[in-house]
Amino acid sequence: MRVVNFHATPRYRETEFRRQMEAYARHFAPITRANFDAAFDGTWAQAKPGLMPVLFEGYRDNLDVMLPILEEFGFAGWLFVPSFFLGVPEAEQRDYAAGHVLHLAKRDEYPGQRIALNWDEARAIAGRGHVFACHSRHHSELRPDTPDAVLEEEIVVSKRGMEAQLGTSVDVFCWLRGAEIGINPRADALLRQAGYRYLFSNFKIQRLA
Repeated sequence: MRVVNFHATPRYRETEFRRQMEAYARHFAPITRANFDAAFDGTWAQAKPGLMPVLFEGYRDNLDVMLPILEEFGFAGWLFVPSFFLGVPEAEQRDYAAGHVLHLAKRDEYPGQRIALNWDEARAIAGRGHVFACHSRHHSELRPDTPDAVLEEEIVVSKRGMEAQLGTSVDVFCWLRGAEIGINPRADALLRQAGYRYLFSNFKIQRLA
C-alpha cells in the first residue's frame, strides 16, 4: 500500500497533477473501499501494489480539478474531510479556514465564491466510487489533555453527521497532524466505540477493530 497526500488542488497545477497520476498509473493499482482490507492485511492479489490518493480538507478544487484526473487514470480518491467545513455558509468559509488551519491555494481561483465542497457534491462524489473518511469535525489536533466533550464532538458527533449526510458508513479517521493510537487512551476508546475500523497517522495506518 502506498498513500500520497494532497490538500488544495488548484487549476494552475492541473498539468502537474495529470503528469503525476499518469506516472502512478504505470506502477500502481487503485485502492478502493472494496479492496482496502486486502491492501492493509497483506492479502492483496494484484500484480501492482495499491495506491491511495488522499485529498484532505474537502476543498472545492478537489472536485473541479483533481477527481476528474483520478478518474481518468482509474484511481479512487479518498477524501479526508473535517465534517463541519462542508456546512459552513459560503460567506464565512474563508474566515473559518483561516481559524482552523485549513490552508488555501496560493492563488484564489474562487474569488467571491465558496471554497468547500457541499454535501450534495459529497454525495455525488461518493456515488462515483470515491471514499470519504473523517478528519475530525473542526480540523482538530489531538492532545493528551483534550477534554472529553471535545473528543466526543470531534470523534462521535463528526462520524454521525458525516454518515447522515452521505448515507453510507464512515470507518476511517485521521486527526489534524496525524496523532496515532496511544497518545490519548480516552480518544482511542471513543474511536473504537464509535465504530471506526482504521486510524491514519503521520507514518502508519492502525487497525482499530
